[in-house]
This record gives sequence, C-alpha cells and structure tokens, in this order.
Amino acid sequence: MRCVLLLFVLFAVTGGSPVDAQDESPPHQQTTLPPDARYEIVQSQLAAKWTFRLDRYSGRVAQLVKSEDDDNVWEEMEIIGLALSTASKPRFPIFTSGLAARHTFLLDTESGRTWLVVAGKRKRPDGAEYEINVWQPFRE
Repeated sequence: MRCVLLLFVLFAVTGGSPVDAQDESPPHQQTTLPPDARYEIVQSQLAAKWTFRLDRYSGRVAQLVKSEDDDNVWEEMEIIGLALSTASKPRFPIFTSGLAARHTFLLDTESGRTWLVVAGKRKRPDGAEYEINVWQPFRE
C-alpha cells in the first residue's frame, strides 16, 4: 500500500508521466523586449505563417509573407476601425493561442478595444479571388 501511495504522490508532484514531457515541442525563441520597445515580432506556436511585426505604439501590424520572388516580406494588414494613435508608449500587445489560430487577438490596453484576425476573400481587378487576413473588431 505504501508503494502505491508513493507512486501516486510522485506522479502528482511531477505533473504527469515521462511520456508527456517527450511529446512537448520546444517553444519558439523569444527575447525580452525593453519596456519601451516600439516594435515586436510575435509568432504563433501553431504555424510560422502566423508571424507578425507589431508596432506596439500605433497598433499597426504586418504579417510575414512570401513575395512573388519567394522572398520573405512584411505585408501591412488591414485593421478595421483602428484609430490613428499618437501614443508615446507601448499600448498594443498581440495574444496568440496555442490551441487555434482563430484565437489571435490585438488589444488596445488603454481603451480595451480588441480585434480578432480573420481570413477573408478579395477580388483582383481581373476577377480572380485571393485570401487575405484582416483584423476585425471583436464583438464585446
């Protein structure tokens, strides 16, 4: 009985089995920003395509995309209803969930306004459709 109790306590203290620890993938590398840093790169743990460059002062966001020449470039994203900000300090963070890309939020820490990244479709002048990611206001 003591052995069973000891195993139970050991299991509870370690938080799971050794197999659980092997299944975890290492987190992305991240540096610690100075408190007043203007720009930050944020990447979801789900996929590299969800990599953003955030202007923490204005709330502007660019997404890492491939150009026609297969180069990496920052593409500015549309943020519906974002007012022009003249902030002199950081006020916008991005939150990315490890569960699903649809849980990626942009927050204005002064007003509480929140945006959610969503995929939309647009048409080129020739009528061809393409997908675009935009920040849509979160319904509160």
